[in-house]
Amino acid sequence: MRRLIARTLPAATACSFCVLAACGEKVYDEIALMPSPTVFAEAAFDPYEDITAENFVQRSQLFYATDRLPAVPGDPQAYYNSERGHVLRAGVVDVQSDPPLASLEMLRHVTMTRDRSRNYTLSVSDVQETGVMPFSVTRYMDDPPSQQEMKAAGLRFAQRVDDHLAASRNKDVFIYIHGYNVDFDYSTLVSKELQHFLGYQGAFISYNWPATPSRLAYFRDQESALATRRNLRSLVEYLSANTNARRIHLIGYSAGSRLAFEAVYQIALRPGPKPRLGRLILISSDLDRSYFLQSIEDGLLDAVTDVTLYQSQTDSALAMSRLVFGRDRLGQVSDEAINGSLFQRRLSEMKTLHIIDVTEAEAADTGNGHWYFRSSPWASSDLFIALLTDRDPQARGLVRAPSEAVWSFPPNYPQALQRYRNGS
Repeated sequence: MRRLIARTLPAATACSFCVLAACGEKVYDEIALMPSPTVFAEAAFDPYEDITAENFVQRSQLFYATDRLPAVPGDPQAYYNSERGHVLRAGVVDVQSDPPLASLEMLRHVTMTRDRSRNYTLSVSDVQETGVMPFSVTRYMDDPPSQQEMKAAGLRFAQRVDDHLAASRNKDVFIYIHGYNVDFDYSTLVSKELQHFLGYQGAFISYNWPATPSRLAYFRDQESALATRRNLRSLVEYLSANTNARRIHLIGYSAGSRLAFEAVYQIALRPGPKPRLGRLILISSDLDRSYFLQSIEDGLLDAVTDVTLYQSQTDSALAMSRLVFGRDRLGQVSDEAINGSLFQRRLSEMKTLHIIDVTEAEAADTGNGHWYFRSSPWASSDLFIALLTDRDPQARGLVRAPSEAVWSFPPNYPQALQRYRNGS
């Protein structure tokens, strides 16, 4: 097992980052823990019901898979940089909190408290690489690992995932695929947040593709996202074939939603048995609408149990993208998307396609309105309920008019969650 050298991180304040001069890239090495989802803070739903002090350490392991190039001396990043490494490496990452969440009771309190007395800041403390996954293409490498090494590394990783699943009542694997303009640390820390608020159920993997921590790298990152889709698709297929995972869920955010979508689309088009995919969740998706509809005609919905699209009218990042491409993006709410009763009815009849408008959700317009899945306690509540249960949007407290395709949050959403908590 290759152990990457841990660095000493600066003392945490709030959600801050250090700007380095090298290559014009930034280091996003800390994030403040997101607000507690309403379903936990106000509806008193406890995601930690089956966690004990004895199994918490094992349950809290965060896995990662990345085709970033390992960092070398002089890189702004400590573990992996922003260049394409082509092969997929996997392992386990440790995350620390400041102040420390020293007990299970404190962890539960922070999770289920709406107004915390202080910020909790997350940072990466160590990375342990298991090795290069066996489906990686190595024939173009100058000094590739042997097939035997890769096979052993893959089996070690699969066994660690299985050990994690064995300790949880939830037997699903969750894979988060980040957006552009981030480094390895930042996307890993967002994954840790999601794993935390999922109650450490199942096994969580941070899929860390080679995005660039620069706002000017948008088109570069769009291309890099497409260049890594084979690795993500192969990871899903490998986990399905070599672990006891019941289902594998993909959560794609922003530019990462394109990558998640493309991997599933490839799976849908490939002949033969399909991997055990669960939900495909696309958040703030910068994807062409027509392209998405074509994928449905090609059988995208048949490859997963459910496709959920989160959209917003106040997403200014996607508004800028619309100016660039000249068309509304999949993550935007617009009349163009539902122009006609027949089209709307057709979408509403698709039982495994759910379109959710978060515009009226609490704090969904924070900042540029693009990261509402972290800023909005309502939006995050729906995301976590969807991942942890098989409930449809209506059973999760959302509403829509008859024959309309888009679900929304009612003004009394917290009260609706109370009914959810009571099982009604």
